[in-house]
Amino acid sequence: MIEIEPLTNGIAARIHGIDLASELAGSLEKQVDTQIEAAWQQHPILVFGDQNALTTEAQVAFVEGFAKVIEERLPGDQHSFVSNQDGHGVDSMTEGYREGPLTPHMDYTYTPFPADVISLFAVDVPQNGTTTRFYDNARPLKIMPRALRAQIEAYTIFCAHDLAAMKPDARPAFEGRTDPAAPTQSHIWPMVRSHPKRRDYKTLVCTLQQTERIMELSDEERGDPKSRAMLTRIFDEYLYVPENEYVHQWEVGDLVIWDNLGVQHARDACPPSEGARNFRRVAGCDAGNAIEDTVAFLGLTAASDAFS
Repeated sequence: MIEIEPLTNGIAARIHGIDLASELAGSLEKQVDTQIEAAWQQHPILVFGDQNALTTEAQVAFVEGFAKVIEERLPGDQHSFVSNQDGHGVDSMTEGYREGPLTPHMDYTYTPFPADVISLFAVDVPQNGTTTRFYDNARPLKIMPRALRAQIEAYTIFCAHDLAAMKPDARPAFEGRTDPAAPTQSHIWPMVRSHPKRRDYKTLVCTLQQTERIMELSDEERGDPKSRAMLTRIFDEYLYVPENEYVHQWEVGDLVIWDNLGVQHARDACPPSEGARNFRRVAGCDAGNAIEDTVAFLGLTAASDAFS
């Protein structure tokens, strides 16, 4: 029998009493699978500690229970690495992506295919520790004034990827693009969206890293003061506040899986001088592959070139 421990206002839950490697070797027992599904419906982040024996194949198999696993780096590879070290298939990535800070975001909102789920498995953790910060997209809608919620439910947002600079710490609504004239991969979403996989569950879509402007409040190409003022209010008063945040302190052997539409994630800088930070990543999306969309937009021949 597994134990479910809610964390930080229920944003996350730690799952005790399970060895996923052993369970998955014979497929999850129905009872265990039912318990995990129940926890997932209540908490958009699940934390499994002490999973040191978890193989790549087992991680892929586990994520497949949540969504179709996507190939993010190389054709045929259903996993990739988030690492501040050479190797691990990240040599061609910019320093920003490898070791720089990431402003809060959901992966791939600048495409029609934001990931459904993301999982990270901690292979190496710096001696002084490392964290990932998560922010709940649903809770702000429950606590903000009804008039404000009704107002933003009528808005749409322009999500963009600054391809001229590829800045993982981007703040496009407040800093603009590096080159406003450059082609920019983008997608327009409702500011408040019904979750495609959770019944009666609505979430904010706007993020600090990828939201450039609110369309209905924008008269200029990159968003006017009214758009910035509204985003500032949402960010500072409801979204990026301590009571809406779960901070995960990583340990070797941790597996964390989260609902990419339900929560946003961010990190501080993690320079190699502080120690190896190597996480194995497996992500899933039932609607499509955002990396393939990016490769097509850039006119590239391989996904491994998309972040170089």
